[in-house]
Amino acid sequence: MSITLTDLLAQHWTDYAFRHRAQLCGAHYRAVRAVLQCRTPALGGRMYRCDDCHKPHFAYHSCNHRSCPQCGAYDQQVWTAKQEARLLPVPYFMVTFTIPSELWSVCKKYPKELYSILIKQSAQALKDVMQTKTKGGAAGFTSILHTWGRKLQHHPHVHCIVPALALRACTPSRSSAGARTPSRSSAGACTPSRSSAGLGEEIVRPAKDKFLIHYRPLSVRFRSLFQAALRKDHPDIYDALTIEQKRSFSPKKQWNVQLQHVGQGKTALRYLARYVCRSGFTNKRLIGYDKSGKNILLKYTPSGTKTTKILKLSIDEFIRRWLTHILPKGFLRIRHYGFLSSAAKKKRLKIWHHLGALEPAPVLPEKEPFCCPHCDGALQYLRDIPRPQFTRAP
Repeated sequence: MSITLTDLLAQHWTDYAFRHRAQLCGAHYRAVRAVLQCRTPALGGRMYRCDDCHKPHFAYHSCNHRSCPQCGAYDQQVWTAKQEARLLPVPYFMVTFTIPSELWSVCKKYPKELYSILIKQSAQALKDVMQTKTKGGAAGFTSILHTWGRKLQHHPHVHCIVPALALRACTPSRSSAGARTPSRSSAGACTPSRSSAGLGEEIVRPAKDKFLIHYRPLSVRFRSLFQAALRKDHPDIYDALTIEQKRSFSPKKQWNVQLQHVGQGKTALRYLARYVCRSGFTNKRLIGYDKSGKNILLKYTPSGTKTTKILKLSIDEFIRRWLTHILPKGFLRIRHYGFLSSAAKKKRLKIWHHLGALEPAPVLPEKEPFCCPHCDGALQYLRDIPRPQFTRAP
């Protein structure tokens, strides 16, 4: 029999929290409380009545916590529609930054500090290498932090969706040169492409559509920036690292950076959008208990395959893995940089002008009609249901 995360936590959270209270923090308790109260009278709601069968219907509010598998579906569709409308008509690449496994335990202990460094310095490394490659060009991209693997294990990494172009200021000599057709004579070299000389900026694109930059200088720059930021901003954390953890910053240690050509970017964007407003876990992956009733069966798809496999985890191990991916309160997991940031709308529209097109308006999804679950009749709103108020004793 299939179960949900709410059912699992309702049965086992009290015992788990008692046994592992030393490893829990406030964010964990808030997430569990939100999941257990989601779509229940504890959060209040609204009361409706069907016009056909006249039966009452209660619609309780959602918790909207990003770790709740019941919430975030509509917000995810809206975010996807808006980002797809911003996709430029150029090739796209997905760049993935992963820190060495020696530092994963430090991320668990200091998630706010380490995850902030991971997402900021990976973006800075990509900016620096792209600027060097394009001789002063400014790149634009979207970074998304993931902390999980396919088996729900701890695997912190950052995905960046990068369009294959950069915006570079024109020098006076270039501005007076007028329009020019880009040449692709040298392999891997970036070439300018201008459609208007009076705008003061030009678009720089790579000579090959399926090659952006080399991974090795990007990996070296990422490692250097990460170490410098950790040492400068959090010297207490850096000094507490073990010898093996400090060796991970050695030049002999290759940090994992992957670059993948993803066509026009829509497929990669939809893949990442599945985890934008929620975590890497959904209730559909939960099969239920095994025959002994002491283990949880979880579905997963191994990387590079389309076959579904079943993973057996103990109840405590499953809850521990789920809690690992609860981010600190207020942490921004999605960040836009360069001409894709919210403050650079004029630059983004200027790029569309350079490319000879207009940015399309996003096609937002329509909400499903709210109908009676018994006869599919129209529901009439009656009143709000307030959430219960508990008065503390003096």
